[in-house]
Formats: sequence, C-alpha cells, structure tokens
Amino acid sequence: MEYIKKLPDNPSFRQNGLFGYNFDLDSKDLSITIEDCFKGHDRYYANARSEMIYYVVEGEGIFKINGKENKVKKDDLIEIPKNTEFVFAGKMKLLLITSPAFRKEDDINGKENDLTFE
Repeated sequence: MEYIKKLPDNPSFRQNGLFGYNFDLDSKDLSITIEDCFKGHDRYYANARSEMIYYVVEGEGIFKINGKENKVKKDDLIEIPKNTEFVFAGKMKLLLITSPAFRKEDDINGKENDLTFE
C-alpha cells in the first residue's frame, strides 16, 4: 500500500467548465478529487448515494443548492447531502470529498447550468 498519494498529471475527467483530478485511493469509503473550475458545472447534479463536501482552496464562485444561491470564497466548506440538487459556477480550485466513494451510476444529472459568475 502506498501511503502518499500524488495528484495525477492529467485530468481524470473534463467538463466544459472544469477539469477534475481523482486521487487513486485504496479506500472505498470515500473518494477525493481536485476540481479546477474555470467556469463551472455543465449541468445541475445530485448523487443518489453519496454525500459531497467541497472545500474552496482558492478563488470564488456561487453554489446553487436546492434553488438557493450561495456565494463562496477561499476557505469555505460546502456540505451537500445525497439526493440534493446543486450546481456551481466561478473561478475556483475545489477539494471534493465524496462519501461513500463516487460511483458514476449514482449520478442524477439535471438541466443545463444557468449560473454565471463574473
């Protein structure tokens, strides 16, 4: 087992407004991702199984959670329970902790992102 995990050189996934870098963890209890957000999510999103905790490492933006817009900035923590619809926009670096670990089959994608951040 490797105890020290390195950030991947290349994105694990891409959207029109962000690049995501997944750490390769041995644990299946959680997953950890760095998201470099230069615009935001493509679509509204929820996860049927996992809770998501975002930490704003740098930058600022807006999270819209269950229809309510929330401005966020460096050092803010955003807790999103499972089955909660959200979207975000901005120029931020985010640390995402998902518990239990992320599985693509649990995604619930909604309408296109209507948020803008200047």
